[in-house]
Amino acid sequence: MSPALHTWAPPSGVAAELLPAGVFWDGVAVPAYLGRQVLARLGRESGAVIRDPYGYRLTWLVPPGATRGWVVPETSWVQLLGTAQHLTVPPGWCTRSAFTHWVRGWAEHGLTDARLLHVVLDAVIRAEHGPREYESGAGR
Repeated sequence: MSPALHTWAPPSGVAAELLPAGVFWDGVAVPAYLGRQVLARLGRESGAVIRDPYGYRLTWLVPPGATRGWVVPETSWVQLLGTAQHLTVPPGWCTRSAFTHWVRGWAEHGLTDARLLHVVLDAVIRAEHGPREYESGAGR
């Protein structure tokens, strides 16, 4: 972890807070139906993950700027959260709730390896949505 990450911690109060991405971490927000598969495939290799039950999403925290250059199909509804975007972050203690909470806590798991997450996410998207159009030779 970089020195700056040692200074960051999730909110300590009773409520989740809207925090800026692109400073201490970026977010990779994945629809729950894909996210559950990604989490299962990553297993112990997964870093911290936030569950948003309202948006039906799981969000991984990765190093700032680590998703630059990623290409994800629009139909997957994956969102890459970086500079000038925000994420609702639950208190560090909140691991079970009907509200936004940690599926894998920050203190125990930290950032996810972005390269590994990208490989696994891509495999899950391909399994669910099939090959990407540009890979099938369409439009050539």
